Order: sequence, then structure tokens, then C-alpha cells
Amino acid sequence: MQGKARVIPLFILLFTLLTVPPPLTCNLVVSAYADADSPVPLPEEKVTADAEEEDKLLLSPGTVTVIKPQEMKGEQKNLPELLKQVPGLHVVESKGRGAYTVASVRGSTAAEVSVFVDGILMNLGSEAAVDLSTIPVDNVERIEVYRGYVPARFAGASMGGVINIITKKPTKQGVSLSLGAGSYGLFKTNLSYTAPLGKGKFLFGANFESNDGNFKYINDNNSPYTPGDDYEAERQNNGYKNTDVLAKWNDDNWQLRFGWKRNDRELPYSAPGADKPNSYRGAHLDTDQLDLSAGRRQKAFGGKLEWGFKADYLHQNKKYDDPDNVIGGWGEQHNKYITDRLGMAIDGSYAIGKNHLIEFLGDYANEKLNVDGDIVATFGGITDFRREAANLQVQDTINLDKSGSLTFTPIVRWNMWAGEGKFSWGAAIGKDLGNGWSVKATGGTYNRAPNLYELYGDGAFVRPNPDLVWEDGTQWDIGVTWKGQIKSADITATASYFGRRSNNLIEFVMTDPRYGKYFNIGEAEIKGVEVESVIDWNKWNLRMAATWMSAKNTTDDYRKDRQLPNRPKWEGFLRLTRKLFKDDAASAFVELNYIGENYYDSIGTIKMDDILTVGLGFRYSFTKTSRITVGVKDLFDRSPETQMYAVNNGPSRTMWYPLQGRTFYATMTWDF
Repeated sequence: MQGKARVIPLFILLFTLLTVPPPLTCNLVVSAYADADSPVPLPEEKVTADAEEEDKLLLSPGTVTVIKPQEMKGEQKNLPELLKQVPGLHVVESKGRGAYTVASVRGSTAAEVSVFVDGILMNLGSEAAVDLSTIPVDNVERIEVYRGYVPARFAGASMGGVINIITKKPTKQGVSLSLGAGSYGLFKTNLSYTAPLGKGKFLFGANFESNDGNFKYINDNNSPYTPGDDYEAERQNNGYKNTDVLAKWNDDNWQLRFGWKRNDRELPYSAPGADKPNSYRGAHLDTDQLDLSAGRRQKAFGGKLEWGFKADYLHQNKKYDDPDNVIGGWGEQHNKYITDRLGMAIDGSYAIGKNHLIEFLGDYANEKLNVDGDIVATFGGITDFRREAANLQVQDTINLDKSGSLTFTPIVRWNMWAGEGKFSWGAAIGKDLGNGWSVKATGGTYNRAPNLYELYGDGAFVRPNPDLVWEDGTQWDIGVTWKGQIKSADITATASYFGRRSNNLIEFVMTDPRYGKYFNIGEAEIKGVEVESVIDWNKWNLRMAATWMSAKNTTDDYRKDRQLPNRPKWEGFLRLTRKLFKDDAASAFVELNYIGENYYDSIGTIKMDDILTVGLGFRYSFTKTSRITVGVKDLFDRSPETQMYAVNNGPSRTMWYPLQGRTFYATMTWDF
């Protein structure tokens, strides 16, 4: 893109560092937006993960960023858009809003990022990764993103990190209703109701969102140097409908949850060539998902032991239809994938004096996948897959001095998948240096078994590879953070330096224009710098985040030193908010998102454009119970210009998906 766009990350990095007082001898950082990252004396007992208490936690000795969606309610942000403000996290999206979207953390693959919603693991063995666009956020209290060291309360050795989503906890009786509309036929509504029920409190939430997704753009026919063959095209078959329902009840000990969601998604054709007026309309993918969970927490031994147990069930029914037989092309017109997973877990913590807090977790899950339809009829193969998984892990947070300013946190894990188990470990050390300064360092190993999707494919685009083996590696980070005041401004400024080496890295590789497979592509080395800062002064709030990352294949063959796909070197985020009018009845904001150039394939022959988008918004409260939010995303309409193109003797014809651009929106919210 333009040269100005390329200097945005440098500007963000420089500006953030300039807001920090001169550092001590250490020049690296680990921190978070919330107070969860500041070393404090070891608590006598573990604090539970209730939303209003999470800011006090020192249960993650590594890097954690906290996002509170309610602060941006009405801006019609989905989960992928919210996550773009997290440094070190890259949102992988190639088809626009509502389409399949996943996340990479510190250069990981998407399958290496665990996603939890109210303690339920959303990762399924039958899926390549968690589709973030299908997870609703309207009734979410907070989103926590853990990078590097992952605490013991999250099962598995998640190399990439953890996205932990906590829905709102009922506190009082009330009703909230919102109605929103926007460009491309966008309609969105949310209803939530909270009330006392028995000895506890009840929350009910329902959401609906739809978008036709069609728009016009100029297609250069994959020949940018011959404008004569350009034509005006229309992005077709690009809509979606998302519906979800949530019901929660909890008291001092018990929590019950029911969740259901349905995602109806049109599958657009790629471009160029498949977006002309006489093109086929395309296929549909409809997914129903239901989850149930019940858990109890309690204390014993005078409060020294706090423990709990939980059982959950997740059912998913995914139906694929291609009536024109165009996307599949070989008869894969109607297929159904049914997944059932039953899980159970026990976890807790035990305080040994004032210097040790032992945390433990053990869980077990049994998952089965049934495949039915043209895939099996045409190609044959297995119709039923079953896998068992288990995790055991123990973590000890140790005070190394009387003041609690120096802590050491080791963790040992055992992970089992399909009867094979492996050990991994991690450790963190943190030191409060006083005057708002703190230093941290973490390190350890990870491992990951190939999942069902990677082993057996989907029958249409992903072919089986039963020869996949476990992936493993090491990771580390080190840093310093500062919290304090400069004049009247409250500042939290952070930066972190991280690195990772992977062996037998599992990546998706296109084997021809139609098919692809997952392979153990070999070795990889990743290193990078994360910077984030929050500044509050008077009526102003500034949030910034930037990431520089080098992610290279280090296998000793033709791929050596090639950049790994979907890992841009630069990313940046900036949001400036200003409160307005008497009693702060209104606010306005500007938001910038930058993603640098990166590659789509593993050998560096298909490059993706960099992109800088600008958003503006305004919020006004008519009363304490009603407010309106209006705004525009991608003000300068850059997204449709973002393309893939061949480099380094790449393919002569590169397929790409134009993205939605300038989007206007308005939302009205009432609280009763």
C-alpha cells in the first residue's frame, strides 16, 4: 500500500516508548491492560474467576490482555474485530465479516490457540481451529488473551495461547435491548434479561445478526499491468445469519449454563472470474451448536483449599450444500458432519502457608465425529471417528521474599490424545521493582497432537494425512512494565520480547489448485516484540498496540528462511476516545488498524497486500437508560483494494476474496 501506511507501526512503537519514563537496565516488557499483571503478595486463597474479581488476579504470571466489550457496546464489533487490539495476536480473515475467521498468537497456527467460553473448551478435534466469527460477544463481560505462559486452570499445553471469554454474571434485575443497522444489509439485535431466581441469579440473552454482504468493486482480472481487461464485479453469495441464545444460573457455589447458536453462511466464490453476473450463486454451510455445563465450587480446610468440578457436553451439526456442484466440483454436493463431545474436569488450589499456592487441574474428554453424505459415497473412507483426550497439570506460585515482590511459578503438564501422552513444563519469575516498575520472564516447552480434521480432512478441500506426528517446541518471553502518572495522565505502558522454536510444525499446504493437506513441514523459528500502552488523562483515553514479528521456516530445504504464511511482520492498533458534554453524556472516537504485507502460502509465492483502515464513531446518552451509537468502519474504503498476487515465480492465476469496505452503522440501546 502507500508508504504512509508502512510507517504506522513504527509511529505507534515510537510514541508508546516515548510515554514511558527512562527504563532501568532491563529493556524488555510483559504486561496487560488490567491490574491482573502487577505483582502483589501471594493471596491466602485462590480468587474465583468471577467477572468483577478478575482484575485482581495474579493467577497468570505471564502476559495477559483484558478486553471489555461492554465499553464498546453499540459499535457492532464482533469477536475478531475486538481481538485486533491485542498485540501479538493476528486475526486471519480472507473473506470478510461473518466468514470463517481464526487467530494466530505469537506466530502460532490457529489450531494452537485454545478458546474457552465460560470454562467450556470450544476447540473440537473435528475442526481445524475455532471459528471466531461464530462466537457472540453481546453478552460478554470480558475477554482475556493469555500469551506465552498459560495458567494451570486452562487445560493443555496451548503453545499459541488462550482466548478466555467470560459472559456477564447477573448482578441485579433488569432488561437490556439494542437494535442496530448498517451497510450491506446489516441488521443486528440483542436482548438480555437478568433476575433473582431461587437462591441465585439468572441471565437470559438472545442475539440475531444478518448481512447480505454483496457489494461492487473493480476486478483487475489478476493482471494489474493490463487495465484493458478490468471489469466491474459484484461480490455475490457473501451473506450470513447468526442466531444465539444463552441461559445462565449461578449462586455462591453452583453454575449452570445452556448455550445454543446457529450460523447460516453463504460460501462466496473466489475471484477473478467467478464474480460476473452470470456466475453460479454458490454453496451454503449451516452449523448448529449446543452446549450444556454444570459446575460447583467450594472451600475446605478453613478456606485454604478452594476446588470445584464441572461436566460439559457439546454437540455440533454442520451441514454443507452445494446444489450447483461448483465449489466441490467432483460430486461433493451434500454432506453432514456431526460432532459430540462429553467432558469433565476437577480443579482447585491449596495455600501452603503464605509462600505457596498450589493449583491443579485434571480433565477428560471423549469426542466422536460422524460423517455422512456425498463425501463418503463418492470417495469412500471412514464415517465415524473417535478420540479421547486428558490433561493433568500442577502449578505452584512461590513467594521468594517476605514482601511478596519476588515470585516464582513452575508448572508441569501431562497431555494425552488418542492413547498417547507427553509431558511439558513451564516456569515464570516476576519481580516488583517499586515505583511502578516490574520485571517478568517466562519459558517452557509445549506439545500438540494432530487433531481429527488434520488427520482425516473434510473430504472436499482437505485430504487425509494419517502420517502426521505430534508437534513440539520451546518458547520464552522476558520484559518490564511501568504503571504510574505523568502530570495528570495515568499511564500503563508495556513491551515484551518473545521467541519460539517448533519441531514437526503442522501446517496446511496446497498440493494442487483444488486440494490441500496438513503436513509436518519441519522446523520453524519465531521471534518478536509486542508493545501496548493505555493513557487516561482528563476526558481523553488512548490505547495503542504494535507487534513486530519474524516468523521463518528453518527446515534445511527449499523452504529455509521463507516467511511462514499468515504471519505479518507488522501490525498496529490505535484508538483515541474523547468524552464530551456535561456529565460525559457523549463520546467520540477514532480507531486505526494496520496489517502489514504477509504471505498466503508456505513457500512465499502468494503475497497479501498490507492494509490500513480508519474508523470513526460517536455515542450519545439521551438518558441514563437510553443511548445511540453511530459510526463508520474503513472510512477510506481500503478493504476491497486488498488483494493476493503472485511473486517469486508464483502461480499465473491467483484466486482471492475481495473484502467489504466502508461500512456505516447505527445502534440504539435501552436499559430497563
